[in-house]
Amino acid sequence: MICGIVIPDQWDANGKVIAVTIHANDEKVFLVEHTKIGNDLLNLIHKEVKVTGKIRERFDGKTSIGIKSYQTANK
Repeated sequence: MICGIVIPDQWDANGKVIAVTIHANDEKVFLVEHTKIGNDLLNLIHKEVKVTGKIRERFDGKTSIGIKSYQTANK
């Protein structure tokens, strides 16, 4: 499980967020893969979340996560 904050990463030509990352509490950054569940996080920008999923090391050296489940942190 990864705990962190959802941060915008990419925008379209109109300024709409189209990709996000999770900045984990241990300072690691995970690119959220474009899946149905992953796209749900586009509505949780700047919210703290707990996610589970498959972590992959990409060819560009970045780390991505294919999210299987998530929950917002209780605050």
